[in-house]
Amino acid sequence: MKVIILSDIHDHIGNLEKIITETKDQVGAVIFCGDLCAPFTAAVLSKFELPIYACLGNVDEDHLMMKERGGENIHWTPLAKEYGQIELGGRKIAFCHYPKLAELLAGTGEFDAVFFGHTHNVFNQKVGETLLLNPGAVCGIKPSQGYTGASFAVYNTEINSAETFFV
Repeated sequence: MKVIILSDIHDHIGNLEKIITETKDQVGAVIFCGDLCAPFTAAVLSKFELPIYACLGNVDEDHLMMKERGGENIHWTPLAKEYGQIELGGRKIAFCHYPKLAELLAGTGEFDAVFFGHTHNVFNQKVGETLLLNPGAVCGIKPSQGYTGASFAVYNTEINSAETFFV
């Protein structure tokens, strides 16, 4: 199974729509690692028309309206939980917004893959047998470098590996 991994949209609808158009027929699910920003972005994210597993980031506002606008295909991690976990394609996966938490989760060895966001920097390495991945930022902005291009990743559950793509 292929799963698209997204993070840090920051209301950049144009980039998100390009990614949806290019990928939605090639994947079976979406994992989102936080920072939509405004509720209207949740409505655009739901255009994948696939199961979407999402957590909130540090700049997400109006959580209740995000849930409403996103509809039934976005499965939100409860506010009281620091990370989400699911099983897809026979792989145990954790996802969160913050890198330190992701590192700790990967270090437990309990997950096949751990995904995170927040830094806007692409990161892809193994911690033991666990894939630790940041897909970069859909918004394409790196805090220290300005606009460097939107990015996302596609995770393949069959081989527990991911590839990063730039929009």
